[in-house]
Amino acid sequence: AAIARPALYSKESIYRLMHQKVNKHLAIVWALAAIVTSIFWSTNQFAVAAACLSDIGLATNWFSTSQTAGVKWLFGLVIVVGSILLTWTYGKEKGTGIRFYEAVLKGMIGFMVICFAAVALKTGIAWDRLLAGLLPTSFPSESADQTMVLGALGCAVGINMTFLFPLSLQMRGWGKEHLNLARFDLVGGMLLPFSVISTLIIITCANVLHQMNVPPEGPAEVAQIMSPLFQDTFLPAVTGRVLFDLGIAAMPLSTITILMLISGLALCEILGVPHQSSWFKIGTMLPSVGVLGVAYSAPFWLGPLISSFALILLPIAYLGFLLLYNRTREGTETGLDSRRNLWNLAMLGVLAITIIGASLKVLDSIRQLF
Repeated sequence: AAIARPALYSKESIYRLMHQKVNKHLAIVWALAAIVTSIFWSTNQFAVAAACLSDIGLATNWFSTSQTAGVKWLFGLVIVVGSILLTWTYGKEKGTGIRFYEAVLKGMIGFMVICFAAVALKTGIAWDRLLAGLLPTSFPSESADQTMVLGALGCAVGINMTFLFPLSLQMRGWGKEHLNLARFDLVGGMLLPFSVISTLIIITCANVLHQMNVPPEGPAEVAQIMSPLFQDTFLPAVTGRVLFDLGIAAMPLSTITILMLISGLALCEILGVPHQSSWFKIGTMLPSVGVLGVAYSAPFWLGPLISSFALILLPIAYLGFLLLYNRTREGTETGLDSRRNLWNLAMLGVLAITIIGASLKVLDSIRQLF
């Protein structure tokens, strides 16, 4: 939210502002970190998408279990080609087919949110425990539990998304008169939906999956989340599993194109070339390496692991934003200095949290090595 001001008060990209007003080396590291994390995160996205799509075939007996590995690779390659071609339409007028594809993905994701809400309501919500969990009083001692918590923190705000957000504001043609709208859009369009959806997922997992003796690894096990909705109905037994696979697959399919977009834009900013250049296309192809993730046997556990390591890089962006915010003093509104102090305190607090989280992850990794 703080970076919205320098983004909207300048015609220069945030990368250029950080390069000129803060430190060129910090700007380059920030952009490179955005590319690296996009590549790593794409690994999990490919893994989940291919696993869910192939599980639909298993659930409906399209192929046998022995063919699963080959089918995953086939889906992975199709996703790579489709995502690259879709990302290359950036900045161009989208055809009917692309708009239909994006609408279908949004529809499936929306349907999944409704399903999660229905399962949460049907299985019951322990409001006292839910409210108590909003204010944690301890930190896990086990390495696996720490990875889950730190992964959630690293996934909530990725360093690559800190690169895309200010650019997206400028791409819309917004200026300083849109500052309040930008912050409202960030809260209403990102924070609230993310918080609500994450809460619903946590509730349904606690009510359904937590009752299992063995942690679920593949889509077939995780899809049991949907079982309360279709018990004792006329629908086939695999209905919940197939719907779950479709809804969950839509999430990484849309995310992969975003990761490719971030990678392409970051590479263009580093090289100082237009976003429509050939370098953009080259940059968008870098996350394609993530297709190797389809070989991972437990795709749903890969995300927290990658996100926990991505957390290590997040303080780079926050430090750069803090310095940039204080070195861009456009605007002469009354009370600007007092508001700037409040923003500084907030950013220092967030920076401290990310540094502590990154330090815990580094120390945990060192302990596991030795």
